[in-house]
Amino acid sequence: RQRQRQQQQQSAALARAHWHFSDRSLQLDRCTCQAASSSGSRQATRRGLSASLAAAMGALTVATTRVARARVAHGTGEKPRATQSPNSSLAGSGSDTRVGDAEAGKVQRLLEDEEVTLLRQLQARIQLFDTKSGELIPLMDLLRPGAPLYKADVICIGELHDSDADHTLQRLLLDSLTYVLFLELRRGEGIDPRSPQGRTPQNQSPQRVALGVEYFSRQQQSTLDDLIFGGRSTGSSMFRKAVDWDNVWNYDWSLYAPLFRFCQLNLTRIVGLNIPYEAIQLVSKGGMEALPAWLRESLPELDLSQTGHRQRFENLLRMPLEQAVASVAASSTAYVPNSALDRAYQAQVLWDEYMADTARRYLQANGGRLVVFAGQNHVWRDAIPDRLERQARRAGAPGVKVVSVVPWRGSIGNVAQLPKGADFILPMSGLGGGDELAAEATAQRVRLRGKPRVF
Repeated sequence: RQRQRQQQQQSAALARAHWHFSDRSLQLDRCTCQAASSSGSRQATRRGLSASLAAAMGALTVATTRVARARVAHGTGEKPRATQSPNSSLAGSGSDTRVGDAEAGKVQRLLEDEEVTLLRQLQARIQLFDTKSGELIPLMDLLRPGAPLYKADVICIGELHDSDADHTLQRLLLDSLTYVLFLELRRGEGIDPRSPQGRTPQNQSPQRVALGVEYFSRQQQSTLDDLIFGGRSTGSSMFRKAVDWDNVWNYDWSLYAPLFRFCQLNLTRIVGLNIPYEAIQLVSKGGMEALPAWLRESLPELDLSQTGHRQRFENLLRMPLEQAVASVAASSTAYVPNSALDRAYQAQVLWDEYMADTARRYLQANGGRLVVFAGQNHVWRDAIPDRLERQARRAGAPGVKVVSVVPWRGSIGNVAQLPKGADFILPMSGLGGGDELAAEATAQRVRLRGKPRVF
C-alpha cells in the first residue's frame, strides 16, 4: 500500500509539472499576438519573443526539477515534497500551519458562520429545470450521490456579466457543491465535520473543487495561485491590481469581488481559462490565417460545423438573448450563415475551444471537480461542454462528463417553450426564481457589512 501511494504521488507530481510548464510556455502566445496586432517592428517582435522564450525555458527548468524530485522521493520511499508554495492547493501533506489555520477557518464558515443558516435555506429553495425530463428539480436533489450534478466532472454555469443576481446564484451553486463534497470527505474519514484536527484539507483531497473562469487567461495562473494560496493577506484592491482587472476584464469590480473573496476564504483554486484577448482580436479581423503557423498548430482544433451554435452567434448580434435562443429553436427553414461574419465566428469558436482545452488540461493534471463560470453563450451544450467532452475523448479520457446550467429570464409559464440547448435551466424570473433568491442573499450581505463574510 505504501508503494502504491508513492506511485500515485509520483504520477501526480509529474502531471503537475506538465501542467505548470504548459501554462508558462504558452506565454509565447500572448507575446506573438501583441506584436502582430500592434504592427510593431520585427525588432520589437523579436525582443518580446525572446523574453517569453526565456520565461518558458525557466518554467521548463522548474518542471524538470519537480520531476527529478518526485523520482528521488519515489526511489527513497519518502513523501514527495511540495515544490509549489506550501499553501498551494496542490501541495503535498498540508502540514504548513497556515494551511491548517485557513482550513479550520473554512470549516467554521461552512458550518457555523452567521450567514450559513440563510444560505442553506436559499440553496434548498433553488430549482433547476431538467431539459431531458421536463421537470423542475431541487438543486440539493441533483447533488445527491449518483445525481447529474454530483457525477459531473465539470459544471458550466452561465452568467450575464453585469448581473449581480447571476453572480450571486453562481456563488450559491459553487458553495453547494463544495459543502456536499466537504461533508462526504469528513464522513469518509470518520471524522466529525466540525473537528479542526486530524483531517485532510478539502483542496488536497479527491473531493477538491476548483473554479475555472472566463475572466482570466491561462497565462495568469501563477498570479491567481499566489493570490489564493500565497499565505499572505490580500485585500480586494490588491487582488484587483495583481490580476490587472481594469485591463483584462473591466466589468464592474463590485460584482466579482465577493466571488474572489469566497475563493480566498475557502481555498478554492481559480483557474484562468481564457486565451489572451489579443489572439481573439487578430482572428476576428483576419481569421485563423492571421496567426503565425506555429501558434495555430498549438491551438485546439476548431469545430465550425455546429449550425445551431453559428445561428445563435449571429442572432445575438442583432437581438436580445432570449429572442436569439428562441429563434434558433423555432427555425424551420434551412439556415444560411452570413459569410461576412466568418472571421468573427472563428474567433468565437476559438474562444470556446480554448477555454474547453484549458479545463481539460486542468482536470487531466489535477482531477477533482471543476466548476466553470462564463458568459451565457459559452455554456450552452454546443459551446464549452460538448467541445470539452470531444477533446477529452481524443485525449484518451472518454469518461469526462460536463453538465451545463443556464440562467433564464424568459417565460417559464409554458415548460415546453424553455430552451433545450442546456442540461439544466435556472429560472431567474417570477416567484421563487433566482432573482428573488439573489435579492435575499444580497440583503444579508448589506446587513452584515463590516463583518467577516463569505458571500
